[in-house]
Amino acid sequence: MRSKEILFLKSLQNFSDLYNSRVDLVNGIYALPLSNVNYEDHSKNIDNIPKKDEYISDETFFYLNIFDHNGLIFHSIKVTIDKNNILVNSVFIYNEKNEIIDNQFIYKCFNWLDSLFLVENIFIDKKSATNNFYSPIALQIDNETYILKNQDSVGDKMILTAGPSIGVREKIYSADATINGWNNQWNKYLSQFEKEFAEYVGVSYAIATSSCTGAMHIALTALDIKEGDEIIVPDITWVSTANAVMLVGGTPIFADVDIDTWTIDPKSVESLINDKTKAIMPVHLYGHPAKMDHIMALATKYNLKIIEDAAPSIGAEFNEQKTGSFGDFSAFSFQGAKLLVTGEGGMLCTNDEDLYKRAYKIWDQGRVPGTFWIEELSSKYKMANIQAAIGLGQLQRNDLMVNKKRTINEWYYNRLKDVKGIRFFKESKFVKSICWMSCILLDEESNIKRDEFCKKLKDLNVDTRPVFPTISQYPYWTKKQKEQPISKFISNRAINLPSGVCLSKNEINYVCDQIIKILGQ
Repeated sequence: MRSKEILFLKSLQNFSDLYNSRVDLVNGIYALPLSNVNYEDHSKNIDNIPKKDEYISDETFFYLNIFDHNGLIFHSIKVTIDKNNILVNSVFIYNEKNEIIDNQFIYKCFNWLDSLFLVENIFIDKKSATNNFYSPIALQIDNETYILKNQDSVGDKMILTAGPSIGVREKIYSADATINGWNNQWNKYLSQFEKEFAEYVGVSYAIATSSCTGAMHIALTALDIKEGDEIIVPDITWVSTANAVMLVGGTPIFADVDIDTWTIDPKSVESLINDKTKAIMPVHLYGHPAKMDHIMALATKYNLKIIEDAAPSIGAEFNEQKTGSFGDFSAFSFQGAKLLVTGEGGMLCTNDEDLYKRAYKIWDQGRVPGTFWIEELSSKYKMANIQAAIGLGQLQRNDLMVNKKRTINEWYYNRLKDVKGIRFFKESKFVKSICWMSCILLDEESNIKRDEFCKKLKDLNVDTRPVFPTISQYPYWTKKQKEQPISKFISNRAINLPSGVCLSKNEINYVCDQIIKILGQ
């Protein structure tokens, strides 16, 4: 996964792309990767560097050159990627007096490496760590290895619940779309994003939309859901799942969730099926797949449609099959707090050609393809080409981001699994969760209420948010239902912990320390 990012950096083809890959540091200092574009000009400063073809094709390392405000190289580092770690080697420094060396720009450089490659650790080789350049920021951990020190005392600023990773691809693609993505190239990134997204999920068709809500609205319309039809949704989800049902005149019916997965409970679903039931909308909550084998069995048994609300689950798997590839339709979200982001946006997927054609027409104002003739009242939920450019870059890095999310979740689990008073939300058998949100639940043994617990964490600069309430209790549903019991238990006690993809192990450890302290252990 990281090797692809190294090869991408090295294969840049023009100075515009190279400029958009730069790392702005401090006081006019910046860094550029040594790539296909600038190899001839800048490789001569580096001793023992491989020849150009050999260097460009090697997927294990690259050089990052640091320039002063006059555009002159004064430092170069070799960045080697080994599994989940980075090793930094100082190649040369000709500014021996370190007149413009500043810890802040070194940290910014390393933060860029971390955010791009999403590693667990940044190590510095012994020779580099002990010279004047790195010594203030390097901490020795054994005879041969130093590790980058923390820039700030963790906890001095708020550790946020979410946050994306924006890499070089996103910057280059969006810059190209901004400059060139008009007229004949108006859909260059849209088409590529849809194509690669469909291939990634394992479906035949994908339509980029302005939101996941819009995608679900299109899906329900294409399936001819109308007034009087009932659609079963989970009682814990973001409200748009049920709102989309209301938008087409249908009635959302709220099923309970499973205590272990927090996703829709197939037994509860089956108890709610009647002659008015037309579809089930399972939600892969927080990136954890619903029990799709049972859900699909119910669809077959009762002749129901399936619309997967896969909003936060891009890359998740059930029995080695990607979420979003099971139902008649699926919908994904790229809102700014998700793993794959475009600011706002979504994707509608299907394997059915007829449903795809129907959905496409609805998406395009009811237009006859290739004409300005409108056959029916419809909608417009389109994504912009510039957004799709960002989305394409994100998609091409998605497996890397999923890996980091799962690592963060594992850090939490290892620290909190034996803490009394909480239950840790852990993935089930036969699934691969993307761990979009790492979550805990205050159980009956806990001596503190959820809101008080979250406030104490907020006072310690740890941002959290409560799990969604039981949405069946909102006042505007056309059919009133009682609160589902398991959903009520979870919604009153569960918490999303800081889960941004760029969080460090030190930050996670700080969060865990505060949780343990508040619980009195």
